[in-house]
Amino acid sequence: MLTILKNGVQDDMDIRKLTTDDFEACMTLSEYAFQFELNEEQVEKRRKEFNSHNVLGVYEDGQVGAKLHIIPFQTYIQGRSFAMGGIAGVATWPEYRRKGWVAGLLKFALEEMNRNKQSISFLHPFSFAFYRKYGWETYVEFKNYKLSTDQLPAKKPTSGTLRRGNPELSVLKEVYDTYAERYNGTLTRNDAWWENSVYAKKGSQRAVYYDEAGLSQGYVLYEVKERKFTIGELVHLNEEARKGLWTFIANHDSMIDEVTLKAPANDTLAFQLDNPRIQQEVTPYFMARIVSVEQFISQYPFASQDSPVQIQLEVEDAHAPWNEGVWELNVAMNGTASIWKKGELTTEDQPAQHIRLNIQSLTAVLMGYRRPAEMARIDRIQGSEEDIQALEKAIPVRQTYLMDFF
Repeated sequence: MLTILKNGVQDDMDIRKLTTDDFEACMTLSEYAFQFELNEEQVEKRRKEFNSHNVLGVYEDGQVGAKLHIIPFQTYIQGRSFAMGGIAGVATWPEYRRKGWVAGLLKFALEEMNRNKQSISFLHPFSFAFYRKYGWETYVEFKNYKLSTDQLPAKKPTSGTLRRGNPELSVLKEVYDTYAERYNGTLTRNDAWWENSVYAKKGSQRAVYYDEAGLSQGYVLYEVKERKFTIGELVHLNEEARKGLWTFIANHDSMIDEVTLKAPANDTLAFQLDNPRIQQEVTPYFMARIVSVEQFISQYPFASQDSPVQIQLEVEDAHAPWNEGVWELNVAMNGTASIWKKGELTTEDQPAQHIRLNIQSLTAVLMGYRRPAEMARIDRIQGSEEDIQALEKAIPVRQTYLMDFF
């Protein structure tokens, strides 16, 4: 039982961990809230997925009135794999809305993820403003491209080979994992995720680019239909693979009128075209939230330093009180970090750095979505220039990206 205050009035919420006995009720709520209907085969697939999720629900009048799912994932951050809780399936029956139940579920979910050592959480928001209130922050965006056939990259010969067909999953996984490690916020994918999400959503056609030595260096998942080449996923490990894959795509020019795809926000496709005036749109995508400052930073690989660095972080986090307070961060010369919470901020440890920021801002800078100096300029973090520069140098530069959805 969780007690919350709604408009100054005490309200006791009956929050429970839901079991397979609650699956039908959750499925009915999801279909209503998200306006979809599944066939029998799809329902059974959802049932299996349900069993692997940590599902929380609010009971009212003997039924599930609201619920959310915590999906266990691993995500790459600075080349390391972090345990991540993916928040999904947040839904409430209309008659129970605006009672503060989702706020209660999110607070309970944070406690659950903290207990389970999921130090970071991602979600796809219906409203960025809504989830910012609870500590999540934008961490990734992507470019949407649409090109007509006369705008496609020029066909260029390469020394490798393009093979279309149905490659072994291990081939795609090896390329993906190498590629995904280069970004912050990509998922580490297991076989079930490949089969049930990637293959199901990214197009039924597949092609792999192999270099001259026969090593896979890139792939494209796609669909060709109604004179449109829809790229579900385009991955290349080097420039040769990029050229080979785009030449393969361009060889469909007699069959198609346009090509669409998503790419990382720092993608350079337009710059590499003879005519860069193509249709492109930057779209904010997922949000992230540090669940446990201590757990997250203890795992985080900072940049190598000329000398050890000590920084004091004054963190504000109204919904996860274990994060609130002053933390002393020590970064060794090899980038290894240790962190511990201080009782209060003092001046005795000077010249230790002191920076004030909330959990959203801390998440944005450690995910690599925004740099400390930039955040200081827009008053999202406060501290002296010396303090901010110390943090700036400590955080490695790495682009955020996410190719999946949940």
